[in-house]
Amino acid sequence: MNPSRSPEVPITAGLIIALAIQNAVPPFATDMYSPAFPQVATDLGTSATAVGLTLTAFFIGMGTGQLAGGTASDRYGRRRPIITGGLICTLGGVVCALAPGIGILLAGRILQGLGGGIASVVGRAVLVDVAHGDRLARIMSILMAVGGLAPMLAPVAGSAVLSAATWRMIFWCLAGFGLLMMAMAAIVIPETLLASDRRHGGLRRFAGGFAELVRHKRFMGYMLTSAFSGFAMFAYISASSFVLQETKGLTAMQYSVFFGCTAGANMLMALTNSRLVGRYRPRRLIAVGLGISGGGIALVTLAVLAWGVALVPLCAGFVLTMAAQGLIFGNASALALGEVRHVAGAASALMGVVQAIAMGISAPLASSGGGASAVPMVAVMLTGIIGAWAAYLLVGRAPSQRRLPGV
Repeated sequence: MNPSRSPEVPITAGLIIALAIQNAVPPFATDMYSPAFPQVATDLGTSATAVGLTLTAFFIGMGTGQLAGGTASDRYGRRRPIITGGLICTLGGVVCALAPGIGILLAGRILQGLGGGIASVVGRAVLVDVAHGDRLARIMSILMAVGGLAPMLAPVAGSAVLSAATWRMIFWCLAGFGLLMMAMAAIVIPETLLASDRRHGGLRRFAGGFAELVRHKRFMGYMLTSAFSGFAMFAYISASSFVLQETKGLTAMQYSVFFGCTAGANMLMALTNSRLVGRYRPRRLIAVGLGISGGGIALVTLAVLAWGVALVPLCAGFVLTMAAQGLIFGNASALALGEVRHVAGAASALMGVVQAIAMGISAPLASSGGGASAVPMVAVMLTGIIGAWAAYLLVGRAPSQRRLPGV
């Protein structure tokens, strides 16, 4: 079987923006909504725990959407699934906005996550179809940098909406965002998978495709490098508010400003990476990123275990850890997906699910110490960086595989 081909599609600024919009659903659907939690609980007469479950519902839907969307796009092409994802996301927003109780709100959040998962995973597959090698790594980094704006803008946007309207207006805004996703997909994103390259088959072929991906050592190595690095990063994201506010006494505003600075460092490093790719191989840039992340985590470890939670080295370690992801995520994702271009949809789905699982496990483990102890956070960060280095080094020993076994 010949390697997969793609129609000649120019990579324009419009296409990159359209793909970035497909990937912006998670931060907007979670961070824009979070300031409204107390209002939702009061209005629907429910508990804070039940409202918190709406986040869980979103990510359950998103994981399911990535699995379904990635596989469907390998079978039916890219355009229909990505447009469908925007439609489902829009419907989910409408259901949430009209929800009379917490049960309907949970159902709407699952729909939102399902649509967002489909759109984001197919968007990555489209990029793999049209970009190769260093160019793929460069554009992945640009998408990361653009995506880095969303976590900084979403809470501000949510607070602005709440200052003028109720929490339901946030979901009407998110429904509008779903319409924008759908419109951009329909107008800007072309079909990038030829009919002759589509994979047909039932549930057995679906399961077989994932089994084959797991056997591809280089794909798995780069995917796990990214996942373990995300595991370490999410320890900071989930536990730093407790450590910096409750242990070190920072105000909510001071913490928000610092968090924004670390997100900005990540975005700037991703933009820098997009300029470095081509001059330096992506694999070498991953090693630099892992080195910076390792240095940052070493600083955090010393600050907590040896220096009594010293504020300056602790914050410096957090900045380095976040910035390093700009050299790791885009390059590792590009190299992993580049190994299995002919099943880009399924591979993108598997990557998304594994990364979500890694971050989902990291958060409760790292924050288990609350404001009383930062040791669990340090343990999770150390586990993440050790795992990332191990996966990266194992990739170098794996033979190159142009095709999956048995395909």
